[in-house]
Amino acid sequence: MKTTAGSVLGLTLLALATGSLAQGYPDKPIRWIIDFPAAGVSDILARIVGGKLSESLGQAIVYDNRPGANGIIANEMVAKAPPDGYTLGFISQPFSLQLTVQPKLAFTLDSFAPVGFLAMYPSLLVVHPRSPANSVKEFIAYAKGKKPPISYASSGAGGAQHLSMEIFRKRAGFDAVHVPYAGSQASLVDLIGGRVDATFANVPGALPHIRGNRLKAIAVAAPARARMLSEVPTFAEHGFPLELLGYAGAVVPAGTARPIIAKLNAEIGRVIRMADVQERIYNAGGEPRAGTPEEFGAYLRKDVAFWAPVIRETGATTQN
Repeated sequence: MKTTAGSVLGLTLLALATGSLAQGYPDKPIRWIIDFPAAGVSDILARIVGGKLSESLGQAIVYDNRPGANGIIANEMVAKAPPDGYTLGFISQPFSLQLTVQPKLAFTLDSFAPVGFLAMYPSLLVVHPRSPANSVKEFIAYAKGKKPPISYASSGAGGAQHLSMEIFRKRAGFDAVHVPYAGSQASLVDLIGGRVDATFANVPGALPHIRGNRLKAIAVAAPARARMLSEVPTFAEHGFPLELLGYAGAVVPAGTARPIIAKLNAEIGRVIRMADVQERIYNAGGEPRAGTPEEFGAYLRKDVAFWAPVIRETGATTQN
């Protein structure tokens, strides 16, 4: 490719301008758009990280909770924001599902530039305390023998709870009736009340109910036991390998300058590695995780690819 003196000069000036922009960044507050309500899992994690991030960047983090449509409203706002580094997006497991469940979104995966991981959230199979099942093997036997079929709760059709159970039951070979609710907490309420037989839940949502003996945890769908539920074996330990991990991470609008992304990633990673931050994330039911923008981007692509065939097979949509 032929390079002229003018093009070299242009590239040099662009590099200098971009570098200067990153050096002066940030010079005003940063808005962090959160995909779920205040006091929810996403909000708690964002504020744990955001408090320290504000100190390290020397600018306020303004939390903007935008619940609704399972995170779609928040994600659309991030995608349409100016790519100047002053709008952060908080994305979690529903994001991967939206891209396949919702056929007409105002954004795609390419609408965002990954910044980095924040935490992982193991999924676990939980049942009512009076359930006869105390292991994965016993649960499968119980489900196969029950007539009519067992029922399982979810936060809604096409969500992680719904699709996780579909993966499990198809691999295990049992029938089950899906009972969707308007949110994960509502689904847990009816499981606690004995109106459904089981659900897949994330650790933060189920932890207080397990500790209060209102729910019984059968197994964690993760590579290792959850720190806050170290007494609960993994599915693999039960002889049934199954990994269904939720995630949380930060993104910015596509087109944001790479030096700004690098600075945000470095500062968020430094915060995530702080001992007191890690302890707070663990206590909230998460598993702290840091990584490069490239690692987070690769994970997102892999996660979308994992769920897409499951969604197609079940025919799941948010209208089911």
